[in-house]
Amino acid sequence: MVLACCCASVVPFHAAPGAPSGSGMRCARGVAAAHSIFAAATTTAVAAPSSAWQLDFYSRPVQGADGKKLWELLVTDETGAFKHVEAVPSNCVNSRELRSRVQRLIDEAEVRPSSIRFFRAQMKNMISIALNELPDVQCKPSRVTYALYDWIEERERTVYPSMPGYRKPRPDPAGLKLPVKLPEQLRGEQYAVATLPYAEFIPGGSITEDNIGFGALCPLPAMELEPDNMVAGVVIFSRRSKAIAAWLTGLDLAFVSAVLESRELHIEVGLDTQYLLARMRTPIQTAEAETFEERKRATGGLHFLSIQSGPEAEQPDGFWLLRDIEAANRARA
Repeated sequence: MVLACCCASVVPFHAAPGAPSGSGMRCARGVAAAHSIFAAATTTAVAAPSSAWQLDFYSRPVQGADGKKLWELLVTDETGAFKHVEAVPSNCVNSRELRSRVQRLIDEAEVRPSSIRFFRAQMKNMISIALNELPDVQCKPSRVTYALYDWIEERERTVYPSMPGYRKPRPDPAGLKLPVKLPEQLRGEQYAVATLPYAEFIPGGSITEDNIGFGALCPLPAMELEPDNMVAGVVIFSRRSKAIAAWLTGLDLAFVSAVLESRELHIEVGLDTQYLLARMRTPIQTAEAETFEERKRATGGLHFLSIQSGPEAEQPDGFWLLRDIEAANRARA
């Protein structure tokens, strides 16, 4: 795995004194309409249903004759083999009704869920109350809900605009978040911005689950990308690379972002936690961060985080292929 450099130097972390220097690197239930959708058999392999479910319960940009917005329950699994969409009357928008409807899905499912993730912070209390009472199911507030994101994006593009009462939604304002100090266990000595060809991640590419050490590879975006498109990433170098990579597996790693306004590099985890990874102190570092974000927007938010012992390491000790859905949404706006 050879990383192509899109930075001028390997940069010491501001929070790591004594880091070695580095040079350049390489209600009425009957009122609701409900149906389940299963992936149809094709000539290609069909994904098997998964026990990792993803859920959204929210209003849509469609107004009914009564002047009230359409509410929907969307449930899918991480492979997209199972999909369920259900319109919910506004007088049934509560945790008790949600729990009842999800329990019915579980009882009828071919593969029962062991976990259910949801990404919408506005619904955290209601969804948590509903799902936490489901037996043998772990409720996970998380932004690692790629199958759900893609399905919602598809419905916003092809389904809702054709429905009576559709109103084009206004973009949600960016929430104000303050980054917290990076845990000691995650601190490396240096970092760099790098790139890899998209061809490395598609079938036949050299990067697979077998050679990334700790980590995970997210599903590739639905948008068509040329094999020679470059995917940007951040590489953390440390003598403790194995320990850092192992510790990262315990976090719900969402994405890495460069915040140009504050000149900071963040690691996003969970539903809304933001860690300060590094500060950009020079114009060169700021330019590298701009390139990093530009490449993310051009590849549907796709990027990576690599943890390795040094610039000359042949393999990483941890590698995460990630998607920044917020960046992808900004690119579409």
